[in-house]
Amino acid sequence: MRKFKDVIVAIARLRALATRDDVDSDQKKHVEGAIKALQRLRRNPHLSQDDVLACVREVAERLLDAFFK
Repeated sequence: MRKFKDVIVAIARLRALATRDDVDSDQKKHVEGAIKALQRLRRNPHLSQDDVLACVREVAERLLDAFFK
């Protein structure tokens, strides 16, 4: 149960980030993609470690692309 609460908190923080005024449209697109990846992770009832690592890699890549270009 704790794992899903952490994912929900992460999604909420990313949504708050996406609604800020100092984030441009390209950055918002990448943040929204990261949110969708976390939502897919949360909805999957049978997670393997590979699934979690793939999701973490996707989220990290999207956020790095958004803020370090």
